[in-house]
Amino acid sequence: MSKKIIGIGETGLDFFYNHSDQKEQVRLFEEHIVASLKTNLPIIVHSREAEDSTFEILNKYSKKNNLKILMHCFTGSKRFAYKLLDLNAYFSASGIITFKNSIELQDTFKIIPNEKLLIETDSPFLAPEPMRGKKNEPSYIKYTAQRLALLKNTELKNLINFTTNNFNNLFFNA
Repeated sequence: MSKKIIGIGETGLDFFYNHSDQKEQVRLFEEHIVASLKTNLPIIVHSREAEDSTFEILNKYSKKNNLKILMHCFTGSKRFAYKLLDLNAYFSASGIITFKNSIELQDTFKIIPNEKLLIETDSPFLAPEPMRGKKNEPSYIKYTAQRLALLKNTELKNLINFTTNNFNNLFFNA
C-alpha cells in the first residue's frame, strides 16, 4: 500500500438529500470500515441526518476492533459526540463553528476533549466568518482555529500544537 494513503474516506451516511438508497449507503459504509480495519487506517466519517445509524454501525465494528474514527466536519449533537467519545473518536471542526447561528455546535465543541480535536477547511465549502459566502481555501483555516481556541479557552498556539499532535497521533501512530 502506498505511504501516501493515510485514511479511508470520506465515507458515511447522509440521509439529508436522499440522493442514494439508505441501505446501499449503509452497505458501502460498512465496506469502507472493513477496509479501514484491514489496513489499520483511520476511517473518515461523514454523518448528516443519520446520527443513530452512524453510531450503531461504528459501535458494531468498534466493540471488536481498534477502529480509528475521525468525524469529518462534525455538526452532530452533544449526545452524539458523547457516544462517539466512548468509541475513542476524533472530531474535526470546520468553518461552521464560526457561524453566528451555530451556538449548539460551539457548545458541543466545548465538551470535546482537546486530545480529540482536529481542524479542517472542507474546501471549497463552508468558509468561516469573516469569509463566509466565498469559496473556502486552506488559508482561511486560521479563522476556524481562532474560534476554536476561543471556545476551548486556550491560546491559539496551544490549539495549533494539540490539533497537530492529534493529527499525527491519529494518522501516523499505529
